[in-house]
Amino acid sequence: MTKPHFRFLHASDFALHQPLHGFAEAPEGLGDLLIDAPYQAAQRVFDAAIEERVDFLVLSGDLVDLSRASPRAIAFLLENFERLDGHGIATYWAGGKANPPQDWPAAARLPKGVQVFPSVEREELSHFRGDRPVANIVGRSWHGTSFTHVGEFKADTDGLPTIVVGYGQGDAEKLQDQVVDYWALGGQPQRQSLGTSQRVIHYAGSPQGRSAEEPGAHGCSLVHVASDRTIRTQFLPCDAVRWLTERMPLRPDVTLDAIKQTLADRVKQLKAENDSRPLIVTWKLRGGDHLGGPAKRRELSLEWLAWLRKEFATGKPGVWTQAVELYVPLLPEDWTGEDSMLGDFLRNLGELEALSPAEIDLTPHIPEHHRVPALAALGQWNEDEHQDVLHEAALTGAHLLGAADRDT
Repeated sequence: MTKPHFRFLHASDFALHQPLHGFAEAPEGLGDLLIDAPYQAAQRVFDAAIEERVDFLVLSGDLVDLSRASPRAIAFLLENFERLDGHGIATYWAGGKANPPQDWPAAARLPKGVQVFPSVEREELSHFRGDRPVANIVGRSWHGTSFTHVGEFKADTDGLPTIVVGYGQGDAEKLQDQVVDYWALGGQPQRQSLGTSQRVIHYAGSPQGRSAEEPGAHGCSLVHVASDRTIRTQFLPCDAVRWLTERMPLRPDVTLDAIKQTLADRVKQLKAENDSRPLIVTWKLRGGDHLGGPAKRRELSLEWLAWLRKEFATGKPGVWTQAVELYVPLLPEDWTGEDSMLGDFLRNLGELEALSPAEIDLTPHIPEHHRVPALAALGQWNEDEHQDVLHEAALTGAHLLGAADRDT
C-alpha cells in the first residue's frame, strides 16, 4: 500500500522572555517592537500552521523561560495551542533548558492536542490522519545535558517515517547513522539543515533574531514528506524585525557624495528584498584608502551613521543603522617585503588571501568534542568574512610584532 504524503511545521526557540538587545542607544520608532517582536514572530508560526493546513506542529524547546515567565507569555501560548487544537492540528513539544515540562504551571492546563515529551526517557507516539497512522513521532525534553540524546534507532518495522523531536546539539554523523527520517532539533538561534533528503537533521532556529550576532531571515520550517519518504524543508519567514550586515567595497577614487548615494540606493533595495519589514543594519565598508587615516575614518563613520539614522530610521518601514564600520587602510606594501618576522607573517597571510574560503579547512584545528553543528560555522566563512578575518589578523599581528613603534 502506498504510504500517504504529509506536511508538518517545525519551529523552535521562541524565547518569548528575551527582547531584542545589543543597542548603544534605543532605535527611534522601534521601542515597543523590540519587546513585542518575539511575540509577533511566534504568532506568525502558529498562523502559518493553520494557513498551511499542516498535519501537526513540532516544537523543539525554549519557548519561554518558565523561571521568569510572565502571565502574558503563558496566556499567549495557551491561546495559540487552543487555536491549533480547534483546527484539529496536534502539537508535539520537546521542552528545552528554559522550559522543562515539569516546570509548566499546573494551573495552565494544556489542550488535549498538545503532547509534551518527558525529560526522563523518550516517548514514542503515532500520529494519525483519521484512523490511519502516517508517522512515528519520538521525543524527549531537555534532560540536563547540552547534547541531544533521544535514543538509538536501528530498525524500521512498520514502514512509516520516524520523526524525532529533541533539544540540544548532536553529532551529525551519529544521528545520520540511525534509522530516523527527520531530526527536529532546537537549541540554537540560526537555522541549519544537515544530512540528506532521506535523513534530515534540522535546526529550525528562532523565528526572531535577537541581536546583530543573529543576522538574516528567521522563521520556521514547513516540512514536506513524500510518499517515498523523501523530505523537503521550506523556509517560512516569521521575523518581525530583521538584523542585517551589509558589506560594501569602495573604489579607490570614490567620492563622499557617491558613497552616500550608494548607501541610500542600497537602503531602498534592502526594503524591497526584505518584504518591507523594519531592519537593523550594520554597514561594513572596505577600501577607499584615499579617505584618510584612522581618525578621519572614524569621523566619517560617525557622520554617515547620523545621516543614515536621520534619513531612514523613521520611514515606513524604518531602517535603523546600528553601526557604520569603515575599515582602516591596509598596511604599507613594503612591510611585506621585509626580511623580518613581520615580513614573514604578512607574506603568509598573502598566501592565505590568494586562496578561496573553500580551500581553507579549519576543522582539524577544532577539538573533536567541539565539532557540533552549532560551532560548525566557526570553520567556514564566505569571501567577505574571509577578507575580514585576514584583515583583522594583519592588523593584530603587525601590532604584536612592533608595527606601533614604526614611523609608517
